[in-house]
Amino acid sequence: MALWKQEGNMKKKITSIVAALLIVTSVNVYATDTSKYKNKINQNNSKINELSSEKKEVQEKKNAVSSEVSKIVSNINQLSGEIEKLSGNIAVKEAGITQKAKDIEAMVLKIGELEASIVTQINEIRGQEEELTKQEDILSERVRSAYKFNSFGSMIFTLMQSTSIVDFTERLMFIEKMAEKDREVMAIIDGIIVDLETKRAELEANKAESESIKAKLDTEKVSLENEKASLLSEKSSVESKLAEQRNLEESKKTLLANMTQEEREIADAIGDIMEENEKLEEEVQRVIRAAQEKARREAEARAKANAGKNQKPAASASVSSGGFVRPVGGRISSPYGYRIHPISGRRQMHRGVDYAAPMGAAVGSTKAGTVIVRTYNSSYGNYIIVDHGNGIASLYAHLSGFAVKNGQTVGRGQTIGYIGSTGSSTGPHLHFEIRVNGVHKNPVNYVK
Repeated sequence: MALWKQEGNMKKKITSIVAALLIVTSVNVYATDTSKYKNKINQNNSKINELSSEKKEVQEKKNAVSSEVSKIVSNINQLSGEIEKLSGNIAVKEAGITQKAKDIEAMVLKIGELEASIVTQINEIRGQEEELTKQEDILSERVRSAYKFNSFGSMIFTLMQSTSIVDFTERLMFIEKMAEKDREVMAIIDGIIVDLETKRAELEANKAESESIKAKLDTEKVSLENEKASLLSEKSSVESKLAEQRNLEESKKTLLANMTQEEREIADAIGDIMEENEKLEEEVQRVIRAAQEKARREAEARAKANAGKNQKPAASASVSSGGFVRPVGGRISSPYGYRIHPISGRRQMHRGVDYAAPMGAAVGSTKAGTVIVRTYNSSYGNYIIVDHGNGIASLYAHLSGFAVKNGQTVGRGQTIGYIGSTGSSTGPHLHFEIRVNGVHKNPVNYVK
């Protein structure tokens, strides 16, 4: 039993020595053999920062141009509406002009008909004037005869020459017929004069009215044509503005396309550098693992060599391991696997999971182990790597601050840092990875 206890103490002692040597050796190796990789990573990080600034500047310019394009599109819609409204007004004016032209044409035809009627009536009036002249001549002749022969005395003389009552009666009837004829001639003359004056007045009135209506129609047509010309001029002006806005829209869209291409090229360059950094980080981890393994073997050998010496057992550097626990509460906002990178815009492997969490929230170690990396780069920002033994390590990235030191032993669930958004990040969250012998694994398979 004593021998068993002595052997147990010896194993604990060897384990303690190996753990202590591993911590010191891994840190030393990290500081020396990995320097060439870290220098290159730092150079790449500087380039990423520079490119990220350029990309941000392009995005800001692109947003400004997009805002301008939105305003231009709004102007185009407004101008298009104005043109549509003007086109409608022009169509109304054109319809009015067409109708006025038809009315004028009808009035011209009516005036032509009136003029033809006037010509006809003038011919009729001329015929009546001839009749009037004829009747006037008859009447004049009667007047001259009466004056010449003293009509009253002549009638008495004629009656006195009667040879009998019958002759007297016949002579008297003849005189009355002559007087009646004179009255008829006077009536005809008066009727002709009145008729001529009436027809002339009607024709002149109709013609004057028609010419007045035509003049009014001509004025209205001219007014409509002027209004149409004004609308056409306004429409032409608006169409010119619309053409300018469309040209401006095209130029802005071309500028946007160029900016998008520039943004894509910058994102590709960032992606390439980030991929190179990931490979360099993997190489760093490979060197660390090799150094740890070498240190472990050397420490184990030295521990065995010193095991026979009478020394008090050193306190064990190991801590209770147990299973894996979630490093932080909150939902998984981005799972393990291929995705479109939120910054580079490229489809690439997401080698861990992202937990959404508030800024400054505590981040715990998923399992007991030793802090072997506590540093910063432009991709992970502030990040920590904890070695859990048996080739298993966990990584915690984008931290706002650290709660542990390099080489420190931590327990499961112990706070090692705080949620942040450092490095290539779009907001507060924790990027969490599990690596087995340097190979990335899906953390969900370890942390339930």
